[in-house]
Amino acid sequence: MPKSFITPCRSALKTALIVAGMLSMSLACADPLKVCSDPDNMPFSKSEGSDKGLYIELAEMVGKRLGTSVEYVWWLSHNQRRAVRNTMDSCDAYFALPATADYKVRGAEKTHAFLDVGYAIVGPASFKLDALEDLKGKRVGVLHGSPPHVLLSSETGYEPRNYRTQEDIFAALAAGEVELAILWGPSAGFENQTTMNNRWKITPVAGQGLNGQIAVAVSKNKPELKEKINQALTDLQPEIKKLQHKYGFPQAVPVMLDAKASWLHTSNQVAGGAAPAGKAKVVVNPEQAKLSHAKADFTDLGPYMRKVADSEIENAKSNFNSRCSHCHGQNGASPQQERDLRKLKIRYADKWQEVAHTTITKGRPDLGMPTWGGTISEDDIQRIIQFLSTIQK
Repeated sequence: MPKSFITPCRSALKTALIVAGMLSMSLACADPLKVCSDPDNMPFSKSEGSDKGLYIELAEMVGKRLGTSVEYVWWLSHNQRRAVRNTMDSCDAYFALPATADYKVRGAEKTHAFLDVGYAIVGPASFKLDALEDLKGKRVGVLHGSPPHVLLSSETGYEPRNYRTQEDIFAALAAGEVELAILWGPSAGFENQTTMNNRWKITPVAGQGLNGQIAVAVSKNKPELKEKINQALTDLQPEIKKLQHKYGFPQAVPVMLDAKASWLHTSNQVAGGAAPAGKAKVVVNPEQAKLSHAKADFTDLGPYMRKVADSEIENAKSNFNSRCSHCHGQNGASPQQERDLRKLKIRYADKWQEVAHTTITKGRPDLGMPTWGGTISEDDIQRIIQFLSTIQK
């Protein structure tokens, strides 16, 4: 090779190495992007292992776009708003916030939405869902107090079966105890893909309280960072789609259902799986307990309770424990004062039976209390109230 050719090549190589070194130094000197995330919340995030979760992989991609490294502050996100408030002082971004304008967190602003999430119907490959009515007459597993539970309990002709965890529902599906389930789509899809060889068909659904979008929370002290992350999220949309596929997120067009729970009620599940057992709200609203029962708006129920046999009360006790003990404790004896149904008479005096009847029948969907009227017969509701009368302090 001619010497005249080798010299320019060496010169070009030297220049390239210098440029590469400068870029490396620039990256190393840039402030790292500090990201808040949950350390064990697949398919969204995980601090250890080869699969890091969608949020972590996306955060790395965003950091690369911004020309900086990424550091993590790990924080359990069950209490989401509290987690964000407590971490935004030490973090720049949090990849897990509902994009809706109604969901606000002090000290943080939000990027535009980058991800659609929601509940999904889980069932055999042969099941086809076109509308809510397709669930009528079928045994459907739901997480207690979830928006799907509220939805099915509010309508007639549906048969929801309550469970405390997603694992319990998948076990019930496998055993034939339920024919279908309504679960948080990303978590169900991930579990189905990673441990069940895609045994179940996952059909995403939409409706009030059933689906929404995710944004990134960014510290209010760094408005310029918000715009940079916004641009990165826009550029990375094809990669986000690939991550959804990798982690089993349902990809089909959602089937529109309806629900009476709000997206804010669902927001605790945005960062990952279903809300922990026992997080559903209590039958008795402690705020109403502060009011005089004379001011409350009670329905005139007329002669309220009939005499029932001891055996009926015992059956009502069993019915209560199977349906209600998740939130209110075995036999209504919750260690949490606001959930302790032994104190209804103390809170509401002579009106407590009417309060209980109205609450059981109509529910309080905005607080996570399902509507049981139409799901439980009037006679069974009266038997449950008779049982509650035996435990009043």
